[in-house]
Amino acid sequence: MSGGYRQAGLSFIEVVVALSILGVVLVGVVPSFLSYMELNTRSEQRSNAVRLVEERLEALRLVNPQTLPTAGSQDSIQTRNGRAYTVRTTYCAEASLCNSGSRHIRVEVFLNGRNIYAAETVFTQLR
Repeated sequence: MSGGYRQAGLSFIEVVVALSILGVVLVGVVPSFLSYMELNTRSEQRSNAVRLVEERLEALRLVNPQTLPTAGSQDSIQTRNGRAYTVRTTYCAEASLCNSGSRHIRVEVFLNGRNIYAAETVFTQLR
């Protein structure tokens, strides 16, 4: 048999060109994907921290403010989605906002030593 016969498949040059194009596409896509994943993780961590602060403040809202400490802080470890958060409750950090019927409270959430979220309020007993 002569001439005109071609074997099916890709030549070496075609494979190299295809891999080069794939490499260029991946170089553009992978960093964007990793950036998205990091942003998504940070957003999840912050959402968890906000919820932990809300839970802590809600629990304290049910307590008579006069029975709360007038100084100091308490730490507790709370786990959400496999991550251990430290929830710190500080009492009367702003002494001028604390008196016999009210307490200034600051709640902070830390993850790996980094402050993720904080909120503060004054609890007072209504007459």
